[in-house]
Amino acid sequence: MTAPAVPVPSTFARRLREDAAHAREHVVLTALLGSPFLPRVVRRVLLNLAGARAESAPGVGFSLTGDPRNLSVARGVYFNRGTTIEAVAPVRIGANAAIGMQVLIMTSHHAIDADGRWSDTATGRPVVIEDRVWIGGRATVLPGAHIEHDVVVAAGAVVTGRLLAHGVYAGVPAKRIRDLAGADRPEVPDATS
Repeated sequence: MTAPAVPVPSTFARRLREDAAHAREHVVLTALLGSPFLPRVVRRVLLNLAGARAESAPGVGFSLTGDPRNLSVARGVYFNRGTTIEAVAPVRIGANAAIGMQVLIMTSHHAIDADGRWSDTATGRPVVIEDRVWIGGRATVLPGAHIEHDVVVAAGAVVTGRLLAHGVYAGVPAKRIRDLAGADRPEVPDATS
């Protein structure tokens, strides 16, 4: 005697549920939160009601995907138009940061095995943006990135890994191109001593 067959969920039904969840997420976390018809204070309240910890309001055209509970935004953060945050994993934005137009902050990662096959299941890698960071328009912050305090990221840069404090970063991937005031410089012995 064979074991009874376990019903396999219909691909149609599963995709219909996924589509409904995405539509709900879009209406609440993009259309409403990014609406130019709502004052910033109302957008901040809605973001907090959705589960985020936001002391600053998102800008017009803001889009949030993933879990709002993964988003933490400190005081004095400025979001320009069209910022998109994917909060599959925690995203922490420090005080007095400025996020430029159409910046994309991503947290989902798809692993690639030794044979080059990528996993269709996303895993999250947290993103940390510390205090007084300025991210230029259309920059992309990839999963697992950590931008230390007092950093400028040039427009169009792609941020991977860790950007050290007091620097200007540009390029794909973003590299340090200049120090800013306060940067630790190695001590060079004086030749006269």
